Amino acid sequence: MPRPVAEIYDTLTLTAQQEVYDFMMYLLQKQQNVTEPLQTESRKQRRMAALSEFAGSMKDTWNGVDAMEYQSKLREERTIG
Repeated sequence: MPRPVAEIYDTLTLTAQQEVYDFMMYLLQKQQNVTEPLQTESRKQRRMAALSEFAGSMKDTWNGVDAMEYQSKLREERTIG
């Protein structure tokens, strides 16, 4: 606390000091409630951006390949028994 505020605080009764403390805790909680939604929203956006980056990463893997022909070829190549 700045010195003038601390000097005034020291002159208060114990009950008044408790009220000042309670008010400071209220202000702290109020400040956290304002900043937390902003932080969680930006965190959600960062996570969604990261997921979107990977979502289409393999989409061009099967271009020009017929899935049924590929599957048939794999079955022909294996040996049973």
